[in-house]
Amino acid sequence: MKTVCEEVVKYVLPTYRSLIAKKLFNDYGLKQEEISRMMGVSQAVISYYVSNKRGKWISKYEKIELLQKEAEKAAKRLVNGESSPKIAREFCDICKTLRANNVIKGEELVITCNKE
Repeated sequence: MKTVCEEVVKYVLPTYRSLIAKKLFNDYGLKQEEISRMMGVSQAVISYYVSNKRGKWISKYEKIELLQKEAEKAAKRLVNGESSPKIAREFCDICKTLRANNVIKGEELVITCNKE
């Protein structure tokens, strides 16, 4: 038995990180090494995120509008010098909002409100 939190950590959190990394790389022109330091992950992870080589399922979850908006805010905050741990702690609030609005549910995180 897996909890919804386990599924979120496996699928949604990497998607959120990927969106942030892509925003920092594409929109702010930061180097992968800078992004990895800001986000507290390895440069290799950032490379996978920006080249779309990590997690084939990411393309499915990155369509969630709330994730896109929150990733955009997080990228801006990182560029403005806010700490990564503070931003990371707020991910629980994002998850709660997604669950409360039935955007995601358990059992392999069925996305319920996106058009595909």
